[in-house]
Amino acid sequence: MNNKNHIIVVAGGSGKRMNSDIPKQYLLLNDMPIIANTFNRLQKVDKNAILTVVIAEKDKSLWDSCEKFIPFHKKINVAFGGPERFHSVKSALSFVQPNEVVAIHDSVRPLFSSKMIIEGLQAALIYGSVVPVVEMTESVRKINGAISKSMDRKNLRLCQTPQFFKADILLDAYRQTYCTSFTDDASVVEAAGYSIRMINGNSENIKITTQNDLVFAEAIISKII
Repeated sequence: MNNKNHIIVVAGGSGKRMNSDIPKQYLLLNDMPIIANTFNRLQKVDKNAILTVVIAEKDKSLWDSCEKFIPFHKKINVAFGGPERFHSVKSALSFVQPNEVVAIHDSVRPLFSSKMIIEGLQAALIYGSVVPVVEMTESVRKINGAISKSMDRKNLRLCQTPQFFKADILLDAYRQTYCTSFTDDASVVEAAGYSIRMINGNSENIKITTQNDLVFAEAIISKII
């Protein structure tokens, strides 16, 4: 059976931490919406991938205005999000077929490396579930009320997206009932009994959630193009 890559971009977030009336994924970066940067870079990595975006239904007009910045030769599937990321991804899975390899990505992470995407898709085909991670570079403390305790960061990693899965594993995992411990797609898959492999992420692949992040992203993207 032939496997095809399917990339889901989750774009249901708000602009609260950005102090913006416009959801952060629609703010401008490199003279176009952040989400347009993300899609354009994904398209360069795999022009044959199936593409699905998950948006808040109330933001449909904002998404429509983005499409002129995305010179795709094919349709992007549109799913509407739910109250939590879990429900948003589950909505997008209606477009997924069991023989696909699925990458699920945050719309506000436009600075991923092509190498990481290619490695993740290939690794998921072998191992089933793969997450990019980066090492922690600062000290970490565990807080318990007014007391804190230093933690050994050598055994801790920061998870990024895209996260990569064989579709049959992902479809099975998302049959579960939502739980507040589901912080990303890997946590959903892990709760369903599957193991998660790690690959190296890239430090520039930040999630743009604040004005400082946006300034950093502008500086990085100006060096890329």
